[in-house]
Amino acid sequence: MKKLTTILFLLLFTSSVFAAKLYTGGEKYEQDKVVALSLTLNGKLIEWVYKENIGQCLKSKRVAAREVGGERVIFACKMVKGLLQEDKQAKYGIRLLKILE
Repeated sequence: MKKLTTILFLLLFTSSVFAAKLYTGGEKYEQDKVVALSLTLNGKLIEWVYKENIGQCLKSKRVAAREVGGERVIFACKMVKGLLQEDKQAKYGIRLLKILE
């Protein structure tokens, strides 16, 4: 019984390790005029998210502002130059890795 438990544990562990390394993301590329929803806290850019268009960005901005609501937190929709990566796990299939300008 102990041997069977050990074998099952090893199988589960090795399969989870391989599954974690399975997807590494797609191609990275730079693009101008990317719509991004940014979160600024105390004047410092904290987080940013890729949005498909300005309408989706404004909708997400309204929801986020209602949920968080605060004087120091500012949500903004911006057109930026960004470093993007194809990502099949992201909502729109693209992840904004970094804002370049």
